Amino acid sequence: MNKTSDTALRGEIRRLARQSLRRHYWIFVVAALAAAILGTDYANTTQVFRIQRRIRTENTQPVQEIRPAMGAGGSADVTVFNDLINGDWQGIIDAVGYRLEVLQGKETYVGDVQLGHSRGVFASIVNEFESGALLLSLLTLIDTILGSRKLAVILLALLGFTIMALFWLLVGNVYRAVCCRLFLEGRIYEKIPASRFMFLYRVKKHTKAALSMALYTLLKYLWLLTIIGYPIKRYSYLLVPYLVAENPDLSAGEAVRLSSRMMKGHKWEAFLLELTLLPWTLLSIATGGLAGILFCNPYREAVLAEYSSRVRSQAKEQKVEGTNRLNDRYLFEAPAEAELESAYQDVAQREADGTDVSQARGGVWGWLESWFGIVPSVDEREKEYRTHMQADLKKNEYLDALAGKTYPTRLYPIKEVHKRKRTDNLGYMRHYSVAAVILLFFLFCMFGWFWEVTLHLIQTGEFANRGVLHGPWLPIYGSGGALILTLLYRLRRKAIAEFTAIIIVCGIVEYLTSWILEVLHDGAKWWDYTGYYLNLNGRICAEGLLVFGIGGMAFIYVLAPVIDNIIEQFSMKILVPVCAALLIVFGVDAVYSGIHPNQGKGVTESAADSSHLPG
Repeated sequence: MNKTSDTALRGEIRRLARQSLRRHYWIFVVAALAAAILGTDYANTTQVFRIQRRIRTENTQPVQEIRPAMGAGGSADVTVFNDLINGDWQGIIDAVGYRLEVLQGKETYVGDVQLGHSRGVFASIVNEFESGALLLSLLTLIDTILGSRKLAVILLALLGFTIMALFWLLVGNVYRAVCCRLFLEGRIYEKIPASRFMFLYRVKKHTKAALSMALYTLLKYLWLLTIIGYPIKRYSYLLVPYLVAENPDLSAGEAVRLSSRMMKGHKWEAFLLELTLLPWTLLSIATGGLAGILFCNPYREAVLAEYSSRVRSQAKEQKVEGTNRLNDRYLFEAPAEAELESAYQDVAQREADGTDVSQARGGVWGWLESWFGIVPSVDEREKEYRTHMQADLKKNEYLDALAGKTYPTRLYPIKEVHKRKRTDNLGYMRHYSVAAVILLFFLFCMFGWFWEVTLHLIQTGEFANRGVLHGPWLPIYGSGGALILTLLYRLRRKAIAEFTAIIIVCGIVEYLTSWILEVLHDGAKWWDYTGYYLNLNGRICAEGLLVFGIGGMAFIYVLAPVIDNIIEQFSMKILVPVCAALLIVFGVDAVYSGIHPNQGKGVTESAADSSHLPG
C-alpha cells in the first residue's frame, strides 16, 4: 500500500471515529473518564481535578490549621502511616487527636449551606478520613490482636496492597476491555445502554477476562524493562483488549498470541495512526486534562476501535490462525431485520398485539390515573393492566434491539444471563386505589414514629413521643411516602430520575415543614441539623436526604407493592370504614395539636440534643 493510500486510510478512520463520537458523545466521554479515574489510561486527564482541589484548598483551608496532624504536608492517612513506620506512635496519636478536635469544631459555610463536622454519620466519616484517625484505629486494633506494632504496620501494608491488587485485577484492569466493547458497539449502533458496562458479568466471563487482561498488562511491563523491545510488543499486543471485548471466552495465552499474529505487518501502520493523535494528547496536557475529558480521550478511543475493526476484518479475510474464535458477527455489522424478528419474536408479537389497558379512564378518574397512578379500586381492568405492565417491563429492554438501535444481546455467541430484579415480579408499575394510598400514608406515618421513638430510646435510654402530633404517627413520613408514590408516578420506569426526584421532593417537604412549624409555634424546633455535614439552615441535610432517597426507593419498588398485595385481600366493606376511622382520629389529633402541639424533653430540644431524623 503506497503512502497516499495510507494517508487516505488514516483520514477515513479518523472521519468515521468523529462520526461515532458525535453519535455517542456523552457515553463515550463518561467511558473514557472512567478509564482515567480507574487508572487504566489517560492518567494526565485527572490533573484538572488535582488542580481544582489544590486551588480550593489554598483558598479555603489555612495551612497552619492542618499542619499539626499532617506533618510536612500531604494526605493525613499517608503521614500517619509514615510516622508509625518510624515508630513515633505517641506523637501521631496526639496530632490525630488535635486534628479531630479542630475538625469537630469547624463549621464552614458556602452561602446558606453548612459543611458541618460536629454531628451525624457523614461528618464522622469525613472527620475520620481527614484526620487520619481511621488508619490509626485500624493499626491500633491489629496491634492489640497481635501484640506487635511493627507487625501491625506490616500486616496493614500487606492488606492495603492486597486490596489494591484485587481492585486492579477485577475492576481497573478489566475495564479496559469493557471500554473497548462500548466503542466497538458505538461504531454500528445508534444507542449504547448503560447496562453494557456490565456485559462481562452478564455472560459470566469476568474472571476469565480479568486473567487475560492481567497477562496482557504483565507482558507489557516486562517488555518495558527491555526498552528496545517494548515499542514493538506494545503494538503486537494492541488488539488484546478488543479481542477480549469480542470473545471473553478466549484464554489469556490465546488472546496474546492471536493479537501478535493479527498485528503482523500492521505495527508501523498503527504507530503512524497514533502519531496523528499526538497533537490532541499535547492539547490535553496543555489544558490540564480538560480537553482530554471533553474530546481528546474519547476521540482516541473511537479511532482505535475503528482501526482494530479494520485489522480484524483483514485478518478474517486472510484466515489468520485463530480468527475463527472471533465469531461475534453483529459487533461489526448490523443484523438483518429478519434475524432480529426471529430472535425477538416474542417481543415483536407482544408489541403487535397491543392492548387498550394502558389507556386511562375518562373524566377526573382518568386524569388521576394518568398523572398520579390513582384508581377508585382494583377492578378487573386494573388487574389486566398490571399483568400487561409486568410483561411490558420485561420486554422493554428488547425493543431497541428489535428496532436495530442497540446491540442484539440474544444474537451474542455467548448467552447472557439475565438476573431480573425481584421487583419486576412485584409489579411496581401499578395503579393504587384510594384506600391503598390512605392506608400506605398511615403505615408510613406509624413507621416514622416507631423509627424516631426507637432511635431516641437507643441514643438516650428514654422514651419520648416524637413528633408534633400526640398520636403514634409522624405525618411528614406519610406525606413524603404518599407524594413520591403519586406525584412521581410517571418517573417510576426511570430509577435514577426517581431517586433524584425523591430526594428533591423529600427535601422540599422537610424544609417547608420545619419552617412552617417554627413560624406557627414561636420558633420551636422539632429537629435541627446544625452541625451535620452539608446542611441547609439546620432544616435539611445530605445525610437525612440520602436516607429518605434510599428508603423511598425501597418503598416504591418493594414495600408499597407488597403491602398493596396484602390490602387487596380485604374487601372494600372493611377498607372503607378503617380508612374513615383513621382519617377522623388523625383529623382530631391534627386540630388539637395545632392548638396544643406535642412539646417537651426529647421532642423539642436544643440542636445539640436533637435526634438524627425529623420528628
